[in-house]
This record gives sequence, C-alpha cells and structure tokens, in this order.
Amino acid sequence: MRKINTADVFKTARLVKNANLVESIKKAYMEGKKKGADTEKVGIDVIMDILYTCCDAGIEKDFYELLAGISEKKAEEIANQSLETTIADIKKICEENDIVNFLGSAFRLSQSYIK
Repeated sequence: MRKINTADVFKTARLVKNANLVESIKKAYMEGKKKGADTEKVGIDVIMDILYTCCDAGIEKDFYELLAGISEKKAEEIANQSLETTIADIKKICEENDIVNFLGSAFRLSQSYIK
C-alpha cells in the first residue's frame, strides 16, 4: 500500500465529476474538518457513495483503477477480490493518509472541472 499521490487527486476529481459526487464530497470534507471527526468514517462514507454510483461501467472502471493504484494491485484484482478485502483496503488507505486533506483537494479540483 502506498501513500496517496497527486495523480490520485486528479483521478478522484474525475471520478467525483463523472459520478456527480460533488455534494457528497463537500459534505464529507465539512464533516471531516469538525473537531474530533472520525476521518475513517468520513472516508468510508464517501467511498460508499462512490460504490452506489458504480452502476455505470466507466465509473466502476475508474474506481478499480484508483483503488488499484493506491493499493499497488491490478484493477482486475480489485474487481475480483472479496468485498471484505476491498473495505479493508479502503480503511487502510484512510488510516495511512490525511483523507480530509485529500478529499478537500479532490473537491476543489472537481469544482474547477465543473465551471
């Protein structure tokens, strides 16, 4: 598992835009900024919103590619692993990264894409 990098922010911004998740990200970012916020929960809530939008094959593919890059796996491996493993990967990403800062960056970038 690697740290989130700049390319991940841009990939996430595209995913946010394409999946119409700007409001979910904005809400998660504001929740995460609150003193004593459970940043893991905030991150998981956003990922769950993304999962709900994955009925579009393009968004599903983008999600696999983003998670695969950070997890240092192949997108196909992410697609075929158990849900429990995917959730564990997401939790680990949230724990090892400043997820609130990441969401804020992704939100700001997605806003610039929309304008």
